Amino acid sequence: MNSEQTEKRTQAQKTMAALLEVANSEVEFSDMLISADDPVMIYNASGWTEFPDKRFTHADIDFVLEAMRSDWQAHLLAGGFSCPFEVGPWRLRITAYLVLRGKKKRLAIRRTPIKPIPLSETGLPDQIRLMAENRSGIILIVGATGAGKSTTMAALVDFINTTRSAHIETIEDPIEFVFESKKSIFSQREIGSDTPSFSEGVRGAMRQRPDVIVIGEILDRVTAENAILAGESGHLVIATMHASSAYGAIQKMLSFFPGEEAAKLTSLATSLMGVAYQAMLPAVDGIKGVVATELLFNHKQVFSPILGDAVKIQQALDAATDGISRSLAFSLAEHVKAKRVTKGDALRSVAGQGAVYARAQVLINNL
Repeated sequence: MNSEQTEKRTQAQKTMAALLEVANSEVEFSDMLISADDPVMIYNASGWTEFPDKRFTHADIDFVLEAMRSDWQAHLLAGGFSCPFEVGPWRLRITAYLVLRGKKKRLAIRRTPIKPIPLSETGLPDQIRLMAENRSGIILIVGATGAGKSTTMAALVDFINTTRSAHIETIEDPIEFVFESKKSIFSQREIGSDTPSFSEGVRGAMRQRPDVIVIGEILDRVTAENAILAGESGHLVIATMHASSAYGAIQKMLSFFPGEEAAKLTSLATSLMGVAYQAMLPAVDGIKGVVATELLFNHKQVFSPILGDAVKIQQALDAATDGISRSLAFSLAEHVKAKRVTKGDALRSVAGQGAVYARAQVLINNL
């Protein structure tokens, strides 16, 4: 081995050691941003903050890009690319792209645990497991980016895996959790490798005899339509979406069908089993995250007659007595009462949401 090869090997070892140090850190974060000679920025419930005493050089960044793919220059110029890596107990999804008119390379890294977190450790109400006990229908897990939707979905799937014999088919981009068969069997499919799209994946799944279909994200009309069809035809469908409330998820589903909202509302009213909205708030320590939830549980079709009415849904959630459904305002007040989050952070999380903010303020002020 010549001196140049030795130097490259030493550089590679240093780079990987530095990346491992950040990835395996006990510091709470879900995402990080890395650029040459800039501070490493990490994201947790309190927002973006600097990871202490860690910087990467241009050579470090180039080494990571080379590890991702040998033709990385062309893919960067074409808009960027992503690759998954496993580091200790974590799966890293690294996305490489250019900024500042191509002058700087940046890595955006999403960190998720390799093994699903048990439902009991997600911070979600115990009642959510009742949604997964249904044998058919649609369960929507919604919230903003970074709210923990994928973690919740994986926990629900693992709960099914430990409690009943089922064929569970997942359609993901990329596969985030690799499940080990317990009582269930798995067909995990990745967009681009095993199926061309979410819509094609769901359509194909209905011919492959699954009991449970897991959709990484509903992004378009065809995927939404196939999800509804699967739920109506006896499958349990678990899917994530970006939405700002339980009612917002219903409106998002209907928005995929302009001019057909009434017909699709009827189908959704029949097939919708539940919506779990979640938001991540900073804990009182300012570092860890606390999950606030809004649960709409429709197993007895009690919400079906009012799915198209935002006011009635909010009123029903505020007045829910089934022991399962709950409003976001109730969840926020519960966290404030238990001193998990501050009053200010709780109210800021729903600022601009009108009736939800007003209800949360009343409940919190009456503690």
